[in-house]
Amino acid sequence: MIAERVPLVHETIPNIGTPQVRNRGTFGGSVSHADPSAELATISVALNGRFRARSQKSERWIPANKFFIGSFTSALESDELLVEINLSALPAHSGWSLVEVARRHNDFALIGVAAVVTVNTNGSCEEARIVFLSAGDRPMEAHQAAELLKGQKPTAEAIQAAADKASTGDIDPGSDIHATAEFRRHLANVLSRRALEEAFKRAKGN
Repeated sequence: MIAERVPLVHETIPNIGTPQVRNRGTFGGSVSHADPSAELATISVALNGRFRARSQKSERWIPANKFFIGSFTSALESDELLVEINLSALPAHSGWSLVEVARRHNDFALIGVAAVVTVNTNGSCEEARIVFLSAGDRPMEAHQAAELLKGQKPTAEAIQAAADKASTGDIDPGSDIHATAEFRRHLANVLSRRALEEAFKRAKGN
C-alpha cells in the first residue's frame, strides 16, 4: 500500500542507516529526533506531511514544514508525544525522487535532495517541492527553485535553471571536515537536476 500510494517512502527506506537501524528504529522516532541529515524528515516535508502531537491536555496537528525548527530540535513541547504521521497519497501525474551522495554506503549523506512534482494534462509543471538534507539545520526547502518550475514545461533548460537557483539561492550549506560549502553547492546543483529529471519522467508515466 505504501509503495503504491507514497512511493517516495518505499524508495527512501533502503537508504537509511543499516539493516539493524531500519529494523529497530521507527519513522516517528526519526522525525522526532530532527536530525537535519535524516531522509525521513526530508521526505516528510517534500510530501507535505502532517504530524499529530498529543499531551495530557490537548492535541494538535503540525505541518512537517513547521515541525523542524533547528538542528535536533522539533516543535514538540516537553509534554507532547508524536502519535500520528499523515502523508497524503500523491495525486495523478505525480513523480518523485530522492538522490544523495555519501562517502560510503550507510554513511550520513554529504548532501541529498528529495523532489516531488505534479504535471497537468499539457505536461507543464503544476506543483513542485524540492527539499535538501544535510544543507542546513533542518530540511531545507528550495522555494525559489520550485517557483521557477511552476507553469513551465520541464525542459532540460528549465530543470537546470531550477537546479542553479536551488544550489545558489535557496540553501547556504556550511563547511566541515567532510566537505566544503563550495563542494556541497556543486553536489546540490547536480543532484537537484538529477532528482527533478527523474521525478518529471515518473510524472509523465503516471
